[in-house]
Amino acid sequence: MYHRWLTSRRRVGSDEDKRTMDGQLVERTVAELRAMPNAGDLLVQLERVVEATRTVVGVDGTGLTLIHEDGPPRWVAVSDAAMQLLEEVQHDFGEGPCLAAFTENRVVAVQDLASELIWDRIAVVLRQLQVHGVLSVPVRLANQPVGTLNVYASQPRAWSLAEVQALGAFAMVTAELVHTAVELANHQVEVAQLRQALASRIWIEQAKGMLAATQGVTLDEAFQQLRVRARSSSRRLAEVAQEVVQQVQYERVAAKAVDDARVRAAEVRAREAEQALSGARTGLARRTAALDRTQDVLAARERAADQRDRVTDDRDRDRAADDRNHLADARERAADVRDRVADARDRTADKRDRDHAADQRHRAADQRDRAADEPE
Repeated sequence: MYHRWLTSRRRVGSDEDKRTMDGQLVERTVAELRAMPNAGDLLVQLERVVEATRTVVGVDGTGLTLIHEDGPPRWVAVSDAAMQLLEEVQHDFGEGPCLAAFTENRVVAVQDLASELIWDRIAVVLRQLQVHGVLSVPVRLANQPVGTLNVYASQPRAWSLAEVQALGAFAMVTAELVHTAVELANHQVEVAQLRQALASRIWIEQAKGMLAATQGVTLDEAFQQLRVRARSSSRRLAEVAQEVVQQVQYERVAAKAVDDARVRAAEVRAREAEQALSGARTGLARRTAALDRTQDVLAARERAADQRDRVTDDRDRDRAADDRNHLADARERAADVRDRVADARDRTADKRDRDHAADQRHRAADQRDRAADEPE
């Protein structure tokens, strides 16, 4: 277990940390790394460990440092440019969480560099990096630190005990790979001898692998190239190998930085397209809502017009009925007038007839009276 490494300057694995680690995934990944075929390219194996650490622990960047002949450890494998700069700044200024983990032989867990920074000389540079949470564990051989395995998060992070244990497991695998590469069968070898052998062996093995991969030659041919360069420049083989490794690493990091920039640019374009699409959808929704409102208004107007038409029709029908009724009343009144006129005529005719008859009777009576008065 890795509990004895958990001696960081602040408590890790607090109750506030809700992240969980998949222990079976860690064990399976560690077993796969240990079962990697020994192809003679130590750098490739170490880079696989770095990448596996980043993926399994779930961090934004991972880096590995190992000791060199001239003193403090330097980076030998990093996942990105930010981690490389973080490692280089600490080496240049001689302070930082990774160096503290190495020199003090303990776990260093920092939740937020921005608020907990205690390394004043690297403060300015670290503020420019998107690096907040940092976790570093020693890589040990013969119970002595020979480097550190480091991870960082772009946001503040309270490192859990499970994460420290997982990082410690990957550090153990790193130590085993380095131990195998330098062929140290005895863990009681003096630390000074270990440092010298480790530094030279690591640089040479890395340089061999890089030359073989970049130039398409065998490992033996790559080694002969290193020897030729060393003899022609009157330098040690390890020094030439270090120069080759660092040059290739810089080229890889630069290429990865370009790829990262392209990815970020693509993400920006995707976000802009998504925002434009969202704006278009919003505009369409607004226009659709306005059209719906317009249609509702038109429908309401049509209903009002229909209602007015119905009211007008009802009024027209009522007027027509009233007119018909008035006409009928007028006709009835005219009929009444005609009837009264006829009655008056009838009465006048009857009176004339009676008057005429009376006159005739009077004339007849007068004639009878005159006739009676006349002498015989």
